[in-house]
Amino acid sequence: MRFIGIDFGRARIGVALGDTETKISSPWRVLENGGDADAIASLVQIAKEERADGFVIGIPRPLGDQTRETDQAKEIRAFGHKLAEAGLPVHEADETLTSALAERQVAEMGGRGKRDDLAAAAILQGYLDRSF
Repeated sequence: MRFIGIDFGRARIGVALGDTETKISSPWRVLENGGDADAIASLVQIAKEERADGFVIGIPRPLGDQTRETDQAKEIRAFGHKLAEAGLPVHEADETLTSALAERQVAEMGGRGKRDDLAAAAILQGYLDRSF
């Protein structure tokens, strides 16, 4: 099965690709978030082109209380529900510390700034590791 990993943000959405056969996810691209309708249309198009079977979206959980639902988590979960209505299943995965991991990877490669696609790959990789 092929999945698209999503690191959702109000400004940008990181996208990664991965599958259950290799259990490897790879950063793919970063989409500008022009609103839910545009973002969902872009993600559905990517799913068609890549023959994906579903999405994996990262949900942040506070380190101090993993059971607490933040406003950010509620916003991401609402986006995931809208995306699921477009026809493919949306699975949730813990995205705790994935952005920090992505920033560290960028720094190690000599770059600067955020890499939302690397965070999406970390989210998807964690899902593949735990689920398959």
